Amino acid sequence: MSNHIHLIIKMIEHPLSRIIHYIHTNYAKYFNKKYDYIGYLFQDRYYAKLVKSWKQLLDTSSYIHLNPVRSRYVKNPEDYSWSSYKTFIKTGYKNLADPTKILTNLGDLPHDKYKFYVETKLNTRDWGVIK
Repeated sequence: MSNHIHLIIKMIEHPLSRIIHYIHTNYAKYFNKKYDYIGYLFQDRYYAKLVKSWKQLLDTSSYIHLNPVRSRYVKNPEDYSWSSYKTFIKTGYKNLADPTKILTNLGDLPHDKYKFYVETKLNTRDWGVIK
């Protein structure tokens, strides 16, 4: 997405505000240096929602992976180069995201089951709403 990002973050030691501040600050410094830009990069303050259940975690993850499709950047979620979707659907594919929490709850063939779950929403246009 050109104007926002979606993240699922598990907090262990630091509050979310500190984590987001770190991400925003360091990315803004990188971007400003690379493009010789001065000023704020992000328009608004971050929005956070506490994930309270396994189902909400699964729905939130699929919502994030379908966002580039919903926004018409790509036709399929795996085509969006900035997505972690391939990590969730392909064995051995690695990036910064850790799909373990979601995939371990799907039992046998978790990559296939996750892909089926997300693509069912894609095919039915049931994008889901993060509750």
